[in-house]
Amino acid sequence: MLQEIKIVNFRNFGAVKLDFSGRDVLLFGRNGSGKSNLLEAVHHLSILRSFRGARSREMVRIGESEFFLGGDLKIGNLSEFLSVRERSDGRRELFVGETKLRRSSEFIGEFQAVPFVPEDRMIVSGNSGFRRKFFDILLSALDETYFVALMNYTRALDQRNRALRENHPEVAAAFEEELARCAVKIGVFRENCAVKVADEMNHLLAKKYRFDLRYIKAFPGNEEEYREKLKSQRQRELLKKCTLIGPQLDEFEMRFDGKLLRGFSSTGQQRLATLMLRLTHFNLVRRKSTTPVVALIDDVTGELDDENLDRFLENIAVADQRIFTFTGIPEKEFFRRCQAIPVEKLEQIK
Repeated sequence: MLQEIKIVNFRNFGAVKLDFSGRDVLLFGRNGSGKSNLLEAVHHLSILRSFRGARSREMVRIGESEFFLGGDLKIGNLSEFLSVRERSDGRRELFVGETKLRRSSEFIGEFQAVPFVPEDRMIVSGNSGFRRKFFDILLSALDETYFVALMNYTRALDQRNRALRENHPEVAAAFEEELARCAVKIGVFRENCAVKVADEMNHLLAKKYRFDLRYIKAFPGNEEEYREKLKSQRQRELLKKCTLIGPQLDEFEMRFDGKLLRGFSSTGQQRLATLMLRLTHFNLVRRKSTTPVVALIDDVTGELDDENLDRFLENIAVADQRIFTFTGIPEKEFFRRCQAIPVEKLEQIK
C-alpha cells in the first residue's frame, strides 16, 4: 500500500528512503536510532499532525529550515505520490502528484494512519491536553468538517490571544464571531464522539470491565451565548492575556470500573485502557474510511503475554498495512515473516 517514503531533514534524518515490499513491515534498530521518528513521518504524511503533539519547528532537523516528506501510495491498480514541504514557522506546501493543493483538508484522508505508541499512556494518566489531542486526531480522521472547524478555531484563537497580550480589545473582539461559530461545531462533534468511543470501548472489554466517559464542555452551547460570554469577560482576559473559555479547555473524564483513570486506577488498568482506546480509534477509523488504513505500532507489544499479543494482532489484522518497531527482531514467528528494515542502514538519497 505505502510502497515508498522519502524523508529529508525530518527529526534526526538527513535524507533517507524506505521501500516497503510487504503488508507487514518491521523497523528495527537500537534505542535513539529514529524508529519512532519514522512512524511519526508516516503519520504526518497522513494527517499533517504529529502524534506527539510536536510543532513544525520541533520536527525540522537541527540546523535546517524545513523538512520534506513524500510517499508513494498504491491503491489497487492506482498509484499516487503525496508530498509535504513544511517550514519551521508552520507554512507548508502540499502536493498530490504534480497538483499543488490550496487547503490541508484536500490532502488529509488519502490514507489513514493510527498510532500505537508508548506516549499513549498520557491519554489516561496525563493532563486534559493529551485527551483533547486524542479526540482531535480521531475526529479529524473521521470527518473533514471537524478538521476544518478545529483549524479555523485554532487560528482565530491564536490571533485573539495575541491581541489580548498586546492590549488591543477591539482587535480581540473581531475574532469572536469566528470563535463562537467554530467552537459550537467542535462541541457537537466531541459530544457525539465521546458516546461512540464509550460504546466501542465497552464492546472491546466484553463486560469484563466497565468504561465510562464524560465530556465536560468548557463553553456555552450556542453561538449567541458564547459571544456574550466572550464580551462580558474581555476585560478580565486582557489582564490574564489569554482567552478563558473554549474547546482548548475541554476535559474528557474517563473511569474504569468506577475509578477515575487519572490518579486512582492501577498501572495495569491504565495500560489496558490505553491499548483499548487506540483499538477503539483504529476500529472507528477503519469502519468509516474509504481509503487505506495503516497501523503504526511503536514497540508497545513487548508488555503483552502471548495470548494478549495474539488477540491484539487479530484485532488489527484488517489494517491494510502494519508497521512495527522493535530494538531487534522478536522470536515470534509472525514477526519473522515481516519485511525487516534495519533503521541504521537506511538508503541515503540526494
